[in-house]
Amino acid sequence: MIRMPAVAGAFYPSQPEALKRLIVQCFQHRLGPGVVPELHRPPEGKLLGLIVPHAGYIYSGPIAAHSYSSLAQNGFRWALLLGPNHTGMGEEEFAIMSQGFWRTPLGDMKIESEKAAILKSIPSVKEDPTAHLGEHSLEVQLPFLQFLSPEAQFVPICISSMDLQEIKEVGGKVGELLKGDREAVIIASTDLSHYHSHSTASKLDNLAIEAIAQLDSDLLWERVHSIPITMCGYAPVIVLLEACKALGVREGRLLKYATSGETGGDFSQVVGYCAMAFFKS
Repeated sequence: MIRMPAVAGAFYPSQPEALKRLIVQCFQHRLGPGVVPELHRPPEGKLLGLIVPHAGYIYSGPIAAHSYSSLAQNGFRWALLLGPNHTGMGEEEFAIMSQGFWRTPLGDMKIESEKAAILKSIPSVKEDPTAHLGEHSLEVQLPFLQFLSPEAQFVPICISSMDLQEIKEVGGKVGELLKGDREAVIIASTDLSHYHSHSTASKLDNLAIEAIAQLDSDLLWERVHSIPITMCGYAPVIVLLEACKALGVREGRLLKYATSGETGGDFSQVVGYCAMAFFKS
C-alpha cells in the first residue's frame, strides 16, 4: 500500500529539488540552527524523543530544523511518529498504519512493519489507515527524515483520544516496548497556541513548555484545558512524555521557540511553535 501525499505543493514544495532547497534554507534560516547537519552513524541512542511543529515549512520549518539537527547528531534508523487527527477521519483513537509506504517528492518511505506489529500489541493501538489519508501533521515530518537518511523507516500513529488516563497508559506502554532500542526516536508533532497576538501566544506557550520540560502530563493537560491553550497535539505530546519517563528521561530541553509572526511577519494573529528534545538521563 502506498499512501500518497496530501499536502505536497501546499505545506512544502511538490518538486524534489525545490523541497531539498527549502529544507536547507530551514536549517540555515536566522531562526534555524544555522548549519545543515550530517547524520551520525551508528545511532548513539542518547536522544529518545523530540517535539516538532507541523505547519507549512515557511512558517515552522526553521523551528523544526532544530529538532532534526539534534536527531542528526544522535543518529537513528527508524522513527515513531505521533500526531493529532485534524481531519476527523478514521474510527480509531490511536490509529496506526503497520504496512506499506508513504510517498513524498523525495521518494517512498517504508513503514517499519516489525516495530509496528510490536506497537499494535498495545490494546488501544489499532489499524486504521483512513485516519492518515488527509492528515498533515505526520506527513510534513517525512521529508526532513528522508533528507537526513533516505533509507530510514517509520511507524505512524494518529491520535484523537480525549481520555487522559488512556493517553498516559499508551505512552507508558510505548516506553516499555522501546526499552533497549538504540535505533529508535519518538517524535511528537504539535503546534502550540493558535491565533493570538505574538505577546499573548508567547505567554501561553511558555506555560505549556514549562509543563512539558517537567514531564508533567497532568499539569500540561490541566493548563491546556483550563487556561485554555489551543495546542493541537497535546495528546501525542503526553504519549511522548509518558514514554520518555518509562525510558528514564527526567526532563525536556527546549531547543527553540518562535511564532509564525517571526517567520511570516504578521504578529497580530500567530501560531506558536517549539522544538524540544528528550535525552537519556
